[in-house]
Amino acid sequence: MKKQLHYIIGIAMSLISLSATAAPLVYEGTEGIGKGKHIVFIANDHEYRSEESCPLLAKLLAKHQGFKCTVLFGIDKEGNIKPGAQSLPNLEVLKEADLLVFFTRFMSLPDQQVQHITDYLERGAPIIGLRTSTHSFNDQGGNYAKFNFKYKGEDYSGGFGNQIFGNTWDKEKGQSHYGQNHREGGTYTPVASAKSNIIMTGVTAFHAYSGSYKSHPPLDATPLLEVQVLNTFESSANINTKKEKVNVGWARNHYTAPSGTKKDTRVVYTSIGASEDFLDPTARRFLINACLWAVGMEKSITADLNVDLVGGFEPSAYSTGALHRLNVNPSDLAGFDSNIMPKDAKFAGISATPNKRINRPLQIRPKLLERVRALHPEATLPAPPTKKHP
Repeated sequence: MKKQLHYIIGIAMSLISLSATAAPLVYEGTEGIGKGKHIVFIANDHEYRSEESCPLLAKLLAKHQGFKCTVLFGIDKEGNIKPGAQSLPNLEVLKEADLLVFFTRFMSLPDQQVQHITDYLERGAPIIGLRTSTHSFNDQGGNYAKFNFKYKGEDYSGGFGNQIFGNTWDKEKGQSHYGQNHREGGTYTPVASAKSNIIMTGVTAFHAYSGSYKSHPPLDATPLLEVQVLNTFESSANINTKKEKVNVGWARNHYTAPSGTKKDTRVVYTSIGASEDFLDPTARRFLINACLWAVGMEKSITADLNVDLVGGFEPSAYSTGALHRLNVNPSDLAGFDSNIMPKDAKFAGISATPNKRINRPLQIRPKLLERVRALHPEATLPAPPTKKHP
């Protein structure tokens, strides 16, 4: 009864916010290998800054490769971006999508919005999942309760993440944190058997700040990436010898649609995805290659594809319910020269009262700390760190 009441209240709030929709963010490519193809990004997680990662990647694919890229965000009642929101308008654009890039966490939406995602999957179209997409739905009620990451029913065991990407958040059967999240970064390298895989063209070792996940990849998947956990948050040779390398990325040639029908299509999943991860150009290259493969354009993958940043990019720290940027409308990110995020957008959760949960990530990020201090002179913030960090 309590869960049903929670769902009803959530849906009521979602319906209210539906009246305050925002136009989708669209980057129109003009010339390039992707001309005529449309990639849709869904960005709606609470923690890892999908609202920064997705427009960044969309810009690259549009500007450098010529794709039309649409980014859909969780939206609040004012029409601004809200990480993890219970309303995700404009999903009807999936009807014309050639590829879906999915990055959500513990999401619950009205049935009519989830229906658009279901329709996309039922036509067997390709999909790429980032980071928390293995546990993308939680407390979803109505017709799509089986999408929840803890769903135990035999008709869709493990929910959306398990049936689409091959894993769910489950320490015994799926994924769990591996090392100290928010404290230990990792060195990511191609799996030995994947060095000749077309997706790994031009992909060498790179650093990512996302805390590592330990996964149980499906047996029918092709392993692509593995991670060595470090003892440091930043890039270093100081490896955590207690943590052996584990798989953090794979490709598959099918998923199970919500109807229970097996769809032969292309799927890529990786547990990187925090916006800071894409400061490394090789991380960007891996995702661009994955998109090209997923949409059937593997012959266009070369080691020298342009993966340079487009416009300004100053990522915030990943943190649950804090340090995302406030009052940002999708239109604020329009155009190739736009900054991700707007320089004058304040940070969530900052106040005059010391907050260890916020100060800890700032202590290891001097550039971010400087930006926060400039926008929030009233805040009680930690002293600048003495070590080099992003």
